[in-house]
Amino acid sequence: MSATMLAVTRDGALSVDPPRTGPRPGRDEADVAIRSILEHLSAVARGATGHAAAAAALEIAAGVTWDGRRRLLTLAAADAQLAGEPRRAAELLRRAAATGERLPAPLIGEAVLAARREMAHGRCRAAARGLAAVVASLWESGAVRRLPAVLALRGWALGRAGDLPGAAADAEQALALASLTGDRQAVNRAGQVRTLLAVLRGNPAMDVPPRSDPVDIGLGLLADLAHRRTGRAGAAQPAAEFLPDLLECRLLRDRALSSRGLSTLRGLARSDAAPIAANAWRVLGLTAPDDAGGCFDRATRLHATMELPFDAARVHLSYGERLRRDGDRRAARDQLRIARESFARLGAEPWAQRADRELHGTAQTRGAARLTPALTPAELAVARIVATGVSTKETATRLFLSPKTVEFHLGRVFRKLGVSSRAQLAHVFPELTWT
Repeated sequence: MSATMLAVTRDGALSVDPPRTGPRPGRDEADVAIRSILEHLSAVARGATGHAAAAAALEIAAGVTWDGRRRLLTLAAADAQLAGEPRRAAELLRRAAATGERLPAPLIGEAVLAARREMAHGRCRAAARGLAAVVASLWESGAVRRLPAVLALRGWALGRAGDLPGAAADAEQALALASLTGDRQAVNRAGQVRTLLAVLRGNPAMDVPPRSDPVDIGLGLLADLAHRRTGRAGAAQPAAEFLPDLLECRLLRDRALSSRGLSTLRGLARSDAAPIAANAWRVLGLTAPDDAGGCFDRATRLHATMELPFDAARVHLSYGERLRRDGDRRAARDQLRIARESFARLGAEPWAQRADRELHGTAQTRGAARLTPALTPAELAVARIVATGVSTKETATRLFLSPKTVEFHLGRVFRKLGVSSRAQLAHVFPELTWT
């Protein structure tokens, strides 16, 4: 290694730029061995999140080899960037380009398309595994300019598959490397992964502002639904996977869907993309006047073929909400407990809280139990609305019930409270309480 020039620059970076005039007979095998050892050490250091050490090892390796210096310096630049040393990373990238070597990139197009197909069918863990192999090949070849986009895509797959820490790590790496390579699209996609995680975890510091990107619009709808808000119910067209969420927001806002909205929802339920179809069946279960259970059953069966734990938990949440409004408290509690536990395992705190609030709503308060010992939640919900003078049809719309079901509950309310008219019910109702 006598021909290798090692120096420390003013900012503390290691400079390895030996003079190169041609191959060195008798030294090539030793240099290759040294380079192999240093590359191995860099991979070990990178695996332990020691990116600064990995960058140093790769830079030294570039100084003891004749061929492949651009690849080694490019990898060193990526590790320096991930170590939080952007100036050093930029200089290493400049030196890599100055070698004049060609840097062949692996053919990853088919593998990325395969991962996208898996995600379209809800098999997000399988997609993440396929993308992990792509990431490894990009690191191996030194094609770091393509890394940010692939890392952002894998982060999205991991987030949808329920691995929130893994998704967060990929998003941060994608953002850092995209800053080095100038990949603005990857910055945007990695930002969407971070927003998805914020929506699931309920991070108020990262609420979703209105944007024109269809995925951002969809994430905004999801943020609203976490808290049962309807502020973006009239939003512009979101990405296809969020269309059922848009219709659910409108259902919450208007208490019913228009005939056009219902037609759209039924069309989405026939989608070849299983995640979209399952989500559509879930929302249909909230609005269907009859056979709501059949809608939720279809959604559940679709989820049995997918790897979307958050979406599966939402089916239980929506089914529990519907059962509670139909007056089946025991069945509602079973569904809501499953939803709450699933959300809690994922770390989706606002969604777990929403399920918990619904669970509290399946039991009467002590005062209500004293005044109306046999009134079910559905009967009390009907009584509260009818007592204000609202018609049977409007009551049915507000509670996602059929008019016939409202009349059935109302008849039982009259018998239990000893009243025979809506006017008498309005006189008795102020004594009732409900949470």
